[in-house]
Amino acid sequence: MKIIPNIFCINPYDMEGLVNIFNNKIESWVKYLDINKIDNLQDEQVYKCKECETKISKKRDFIRHIENQHSFVKPPTNSKVYNCFIEIYNYFLLKKYNEQKLIDIYKFILNKIDIQFYDCNDPVYVSRIFDWENNRGKSVETLDIIKNPILVRIPDNKKVEIYEKWEELKHKTHNIYKTNFGQKIFDIAIQIYNKVINRQINHDELFKPIINNNNTYQEMIIFFEIIENLFIIMEKISNDKFGRLINNTVRICINWEAYMWCLLPIFYYTDNIDTKLLKLICKWYFRNLQFKNTNFNNLCYSNDFIEITNKVLKNKSYDYYTDIEKCLNKNHDTSIDEDNYKTSLKSMNFRSTNATYLLLFLETCYSTDLQTVSLDYTLEHIYCQKLKDNLSNQSLMDNIGNLTLIEGKNSENGHTGNFSLGSKEYEKKKKSYKNSGCKITRDVEQNYETFEEKNIIERNSKLIEKLEKYTSYKKISPKE
Repeated sequence: MKIIPNIFCINPYDMEGLVNIFNNKIESWVKYLDINKIDNLQDEQVYKCKECETKISKKRDFIRHIENQHSFVKPPTNSKVYNCFIEIYNYFLLKKYNEQKLIDIYKFILNKIDIQFYDCNDPVYVSRIFDWENNRGKSVETLDIIKNPILVRIPDNKKVEIYEKWEELKHKTHNIYKTNFGQKIFDIAIQIYNKVINRQINHDELFKPIINNNNTYQEMIIFFEIIENLFIIMEKISNDKFGRLINNTVRICINWEAYMWCLLPIFYYTDNIDTKLLKLICKWYFRNLQFKNTNFNNLCYSNDFIEITNKVLKNKSYDYYTDIEKCLNKNHDTSIDEDNYKTSLKSMNFRSTNATYLLLFLETCYSTDLQTVSLDYTLEHIYCQKLKDNLSNQSLMDNIGNLTLIEGKNSENGHTGNFSLGSKEYEKKKKSYKNSGCKITRDVEQNYETFEEKNIIERNSKLIEKLEKYTSYKKISPKE
């Protein structure tokens, strides 16, 4: 006979976990362990399987063994109640306490520990108690606290659906913005739901319209649709001609604040991925690359972004592009004014990733909308590094004039990639340059019979002129 505990859980999986606990359906890896061969919980000792007597040195490998060989199934992670019980259960098994020791612990718990017990039949009040008491012990994320009063308002036959969707979306990942990406999208989505963007996010207030609605379930479906659309927008930005350049590596990306207070809510509300705006943002980013200038997380940008975005939320036809352009120019640093920019670049040495993506940006500017510039190009030193000592000015080695892009691997048509070129001299690399898919690299072969120190300086000046042209989001004079 199955025992059903007389306890109601807001989380439907906690309810299932309690049923398993009461019915002694405990899935523990310790059950497969020869406990007589283990003394404590240290991970360095030998774990002996009592099913097949296999000895394994690490716990994680032992668990993998019983999964593969003895059909052990790890406990589900969706019930913290069940998982906490498993941890306590394993602890006592591994301690190998005798009957008297267990009785002593039992008496200690009953007589020496103050346990406050509340008997309540109102799920809403239970949820509030959870919120009130959450200032002790291990901290709980705000969204997990908010989830409880939401689930209370969801019909029982819909609870699992909402819970699973919430967990799925909240734990979404991103190759660039890895830390709590799903939660960041939640924060944007709930502000879009309320049609206002603020710097400070008060989850309690923002989720009230959903919790207090007569049909919380339907409002949650609307909220989830906003989140899913934001994920789609992020993907489209990553596939945009220019947006992809700042969404491919953690070393080349804009601050998350630009997405939170500007790009995502604007693109969502206007139902349009504004490629012109993405190009403008890219110009700003690569213009400031390697200059220690103010970023988008600074108040001077974010205040304007928030104001502009809220205007869009009130009026879809509002000309946000012009005001964003004004914001970028208003807050520009004099270091990127035309003369200062050119002067700095002439003597600037580039780190590998920065140089690669700056040249990829330039190559993208050269290409038509029908072309897709490969992001797999590798950085190539035209004047080979093994001859660096021959340069009178050795700092020219990592100057933009000596850098280009080349395919990393050999192509099927016989083109030699960077991995095979190695440190060959210019004469031996010209054929590979000529056949490259990169225009910047083909131009090197077309314009230079030889490539010496004077050629680095000459090409440096030409590339700087191109970068000045293509990264300029407004012709700014020092007088402005």
